[in-house]
Amino acid sequence: MAPIGLFAAGVICIMAAVLSGDADVSLFLVFPVFSGSSSLFMLGTVLIVFSFILGFMFLMMGQMELARADLDTFRTGAEPDGPAGRGRYGGVVLIGPVPIAFGSDKGMALAMLVAGIVVAIVALTVIVLLLG
Repeated sequence: MAPIGLFAAGVICIMAAVLSGDADVSLFLVFPVFSGSSSLFMLGTVLIVFSFILGFMFLMMGQMELARADLDTFRTGAEPDGPAGRGRYGGVVLIGPVPIAFGSDKGMALAMLVAGIVVAIVALTVIVLLLG
């Protein structure tokens, strides 16, 4: 939850900088471009970058834990304590307003596609409101 909170705090800082006039928003093709030099804008940018770094670190730590559990299973031949099945996963990549969804099964991929469409609509609405 920490990376998500940092990302949200960064977005809020950048939005506050834009709304106060300390930062600008422009549109290049379909991509929003934010620029500014105020300390609030810089704080938002640093928080967003740090959220990505922290998120990748947590992801790597989780993958290492899964690899250790698989290695223990291989060595002992016994299943580790806990649920036998692996969890479901999914994600969405937004390229401009176009969501590209993936998942471990069809249901998860569909859920990610719906989430991507919702995020794209919200993002485009915010951009239109900020530019208009």
